[in-house]
Amino acid sequence: MGFNNPSVPWSEMERVLSDRRRPQGVPAGADGGDSPAWSHKRGPYVPPEIERPADAVPYAELHAHSSYSFLDGASSPEDLVEEAERLGLHALALADHDGFYGIVRFAEAAEARAVRTVFGAELSLQLPKPQNGEPDPAGSHLLVLARQEEGYHRLASALTHAQLRGAEKGRPVYDLDELAAQADGHWAVLTGCRKGAVRQALAAGGADAAALELDRLVDLFGRGAVHVELIDHGEPRDSTVNDLLAALAAERGLPVIPTNNVHYAAPQRRHLAAAIAAVRANRSLDELDGWLPVHAGAHLRSGAEMTARFARYPGAVARTVALADELAFPLRSARPALPKQQVPEGHTPMSWLRHLVWEAVPRKYPRLKEKDRVRIENELAVIETKDFPGYFLIVYGIVQEARRRGILCQGRGSAANSAICYLLDITAVDAILYDLPFERFLSSLRDEEPDIDVDFDSDRREEIIQWVYATYGRHNAAQVANVIQYRPKNAVRDMARALGYSPGQQDAWSKQVERWGASLDTGEGHDIPDQVIEYASALLKAPRHLGIHSGGMVLTDRPVGEVVPIEHARMPGRTVIQWDKDDAAWMGLVKFDLLGLGMLAALQYCFDLIRASTGEEWTLATLPKEEAAVYDMLCRADSIGVFQVESRAQMGLLPRLQPRSFYDLVVEIALIRPGPIQGGAVHPFVRRKLGREKVTYPHPKLEPVLARTLGIPIFQEQLMQMAMAVGGLTGEDADLMRRAMGSKRGLERIDSLREKLYAGMAEHGLVGDDADAIYAKIQAFANFGFAESHSLSFGLLVYASSWLKLHYPAAFLAGLLRAQPMGFYSPATLVADARHHGVEVRRPDLHLSGVQAVLEPVDAGALRAGALRGMPSADASRDDLRPSPARPEPASADGIPLRTARQRSADASRDDLRPSPARPEPASADGIPLRSVRPTGLDACAEREQPPVGEFDRDAPDESAAHRRDGELTVRLGLAGVKGIGVAVAERIVAEREAHGRYRDLRDLVRRTDLTAAQLESLATAGAFECLGLTRREAIWMAGSAAEDRARYLPDSMVAVQPPLFSDPTSYERLAADLWATGISTDDHPMTHFRSGLDARGVLTSRELRTFEMGRRIEVAGLVTHRQRPATASGVTFLNLEDEHGLVNVVCSVGVWNRYRRVVRDSPALIVRGILERSVEGVTNLLADGFEDLRVGVTHASRDFR
Repeated sequence: MGFNNPSVPWSEMERVLSDRRRPQGVPAGADGGDSPAWSHKRGPYVPPEIERPADAVPYAELHAHSSYSFLDGASSPEDLVEEAERLGLHALALADHDGFYGIVRFAEAAEARAVRTVFGAELSLQLPKPQNGEPDPAGSHLLVLARQEEGYHRLASALTHAQLRGAEKGRPVYDLDELAAQADGHWAVLTGCRKGAVRQALAAGGADAAALELDRLVDLFGRGAVHVELIDHGEPRDSTVNDLLAALAAERGLPVIPTNNVHYAAPQRRHLAAAIAAVRANRSLDELDGWLPVHAGAHLRSGAEMTARFARYPGAVARTVALADELAFPLRSARPALPKQQVPEGHTPMSWLRHLVWEAVPRKYPRLKEKDRVRIENELAVIETKDFPGYFLIVYGIVQEARRRGILCQGRGSAANSAICYLLDITAVDAILYDLPFERFLSSLRDEEPDIDVDFDSDRREEIIQWVYATYGRHNAAQVANVIQYRPKNAVRDMARALGYSPGQQDAWSKQVERWGASLDTGEGHDIPDQVIEYASALLKAPRHLGIHSGGMVLTDRPVGEVVPIEHARMPGRTVIQWDKDDAAWMGLVKFDLLGLGMLAALQYCFDLIRASTGEEWTLATLPKEEAAVYDMLCRADSIGVFQVESRAQMGLLPRLQPRSFYDLVVEIALIRPGPIQGGAVHPFVRRKLGREKVTYPHPKLEPVLARTLGIPIFQEQLMQMAMAVGGLTGEDADLMRRAMGSKRGLERIDSLREKLYAGMAEHGLVGDDADAIYAKIQAFANFGFAESHSLSFGLLVYASSWLKLHYPAAFLAGLLRAQPMGFYSPATLVADARHHGVEVRRPDLHLSGVQAVLEPVDAGALRAGALRGMPSADASRDDLRPSPARPEPASADGIPLRTARQRSADASRDDLRPSPARPEPASADGIPLRSVRPTGLDACAEREQPPVGEFDRDAPDESAAHRRDGELTVRLGLAGVKGIGVAVAERIVAEREAHGRYRDLRDLVRRTDLTAAQLESLATAGAFECLGLTRREAIWMAGSAAEDRARYLPDSMVAVQPPLFSDPTSYERLAADLWATGISTDDHPMTHFRSGLDARGVLTSRELRTFEMGRRIEVAGLVTHRQRPATASGVTFLNLEDEHGLVNVVCSVGVWNRYRRVVRDSPALIVRGILERSVEGVTNLLADGFEDLRVGVTHASRDFR
């Protein structure tokens, strides 16, 4: 699934939609910023105008490397094709190292050109290990070109076998005898460059040795397959070597083929090619100088120039043309089909799909209307016409397997436009209920396969991936690659290293790059050398290495490795094809997106924790729907941790939009796309939603289409429905128009549809300006709007996560912590927010913690002493803003104490809740509590039917606390979150404890789990050994000697040293230890310790901002949680500050950023001066005009430019 955005900002789109004049212009280097909706789909190749010479001498370059040789070529496949066209070449062969990584882009670029395409690879033989970091890679090369489609499949299969046999990424293992058998006359073999076996033998042993190697190639591949390659780069020995090779060829009757061993398209790229070679060798250019070629000749040359260079070898240049014609073929002809599905006897795939669909109808639609029956039949008819039943059956099988295993999953994206997907339980969105157009998902006029994205519990997705491998086989299933491209920061770093600058300079300069996206933006006042910027700019978007796609898999009827080579991924048990998702789509490979969604994992953890702790069973289907308290919470922008609506922009919109129904959430999700709003299309809808603007429609027939969005088109489906309602277009026509409008090459396809649309509008009385206005609205929204089906799918998870946050804040926090990394906020912010909602969070404990966060009863562990508290030194200076004496923790903004003691029900037995004296059992082996407590809160919250949702009263008291159902539970942090421990060590600790009981002391822990001194010290710093009666300092003191008492020694043979009497740590020291060890403070916040100095200065808290007079210049202070600069924000930077009471949104203009750049960019905590801005709905912003560094002295990291 993908969303392509045209080159129009939000403000321009809103101007078109509301007929108001707005500033124009496209943000420079726009790359989507923090928007989840921005598409990373590669757009179609748009060929530039190139005049091909009419009198070009025919020549085919049959040895070229692109940047997809990964740090060996300096030009993209597209650049090579364009230069070949400019030179008038007859054909071009792309032969990257050990793969077909770039051939799809190569073939796509050549489609619009006269240059014919030849596909091959340069095989790396006898590699002892991966060669990254080697100035002169080991082994020898064999250049192989595929002869037509059959040769292509054979070469792809040979590459696959070699890559998989190597057992590690970057080390294919070839066998020449096997290669000869696989070729069977379907390859052309060139003797290659200086790394070819023939030239290597010539350099090492002279003509006789070269003759032996040449004879060996002839014996293996046949006389008709071997061609002797001649290369002339202008080096002193080139003519001599070429004469010797030509003589050897003549003696054996072999043809000679001149090539240029191309590594870059034009001579201007030679310096960049050298720098890239230095990066590959992990050396500077000075260090690599002895290995670099003295020439600058490895570029494409015209037929005339090659004829002049190889004039001594008559007919050689012309021979390249003949050979290219024998080899060339259109790449798309190699596309495979889907694997055949096993269906019950007597059924075809289509009849079995029909059976499954109609079998589900009584369950899903007990009172199916005739028009809905017709829709289902129409969908089935399109699926049958397009021959896609196998696709649906494959996805159905995958989803059914996930449900059989109890893995939470749901389909999303355009699949939700299909009633068939709903009936097959692939998606939870009812396309008939919401009248979603099926053509948005699948059209009879579209050639490509449907695209069904399925989200799985991210922590269990691997089970499904391995099931697919096992079911369809490693040769017929593989994951899609992800080409890791150069971004500004790593381009600057690598080019600085190549140019010989120190690691410190590399790091400093990369930090001065202020964008992570598509352009190199350094701002004013940087000190990056011009040459570094020049090389880094040229390197942007070049491939650096191959990664793995988040979840895309391809399945084929023939072995995938015969279509595209497969290789090992870095992740154990994964194999990937050498193409990314866009390449696979261009080639017609059907991709199944098995995506991991962290929120699904978090929700499943919540359900498991709630069931184990309270005995209540919840699923996504059984949660009470449309509860007023849930929407009240969202109207207050209390959405930290909630799926999709927790970002700064979404939290700013929630109080304005005031969602009061599920569909309001659907709209909320869609409005903040593709980035934070800069006063664009969202405002007309919000004004109408709040009754401040009259709802109008361009035409009465558009009212059914736009009524649910108050006359404002928001979704892509709506533009299709508009064209159908007033333009007379069919669903297929409307979808074709939508796609054509968003395509740079679609203008010619629009004309006929445009005429049909205007004719239809004329029949409805829409002509002239009125018709033009509707067409302009459709065009503006063609590929900018968000898919309603996608938003509906996400809306289900927004409501579910909101419901759990309201009713089970402790379980919700524990689920989020277990599912990390995910979401917008760090675990520290999530914990701070939960504490504001009355959730008690406890430190890791050797005896009570699980591997991950767990729930435990409020009184668990109450019999032992808690953490000791201390006071800061008496000489703390207010002027220096040093930590001030701790003061009582204030209540949260809604009046709830940060640590709430709840009255237990009268019939709750203390024995049921307190840990057993012998051995408390707060958690099972996997860390989920075993003993239940009674739910708290209102019984009405659990009722399936909820009263109608009324209007939101902003002045009403916040009653969220009354809805909490896990008030008897606290959150205990897991051992895996302690620095240096991790999941594997934590599992070892918990498993040993579960199997053989509590640990007696540190020595017992070491003997049973083999922990290191560093791991003991981390656990001690986190306070995990207080259950052993040890303070943090005592435990750290004893860690070194305890770590030496291993199981291989006799028990009690080590000398124990009594720790000295340590002073109690101050609260600030305890806070610093918590943040260092876990990144989380369970009962404190850094800003608390600076508050007295900040108060004296007049710095306000986030809570005080809610009532302070707006329009005043004020100061606030806090930790920086985010720095964002969306591409649509015209250079404005948004910051989030966090203090002990909540979050503050700071808006920083371009001028202010430039003045305070270093402070704002690098400081973990800031004091910000600015003008307080607050909307009538209570949304607060600070328009910054000054920044000051605040040294808090504790570990903290922000999430920047997301």
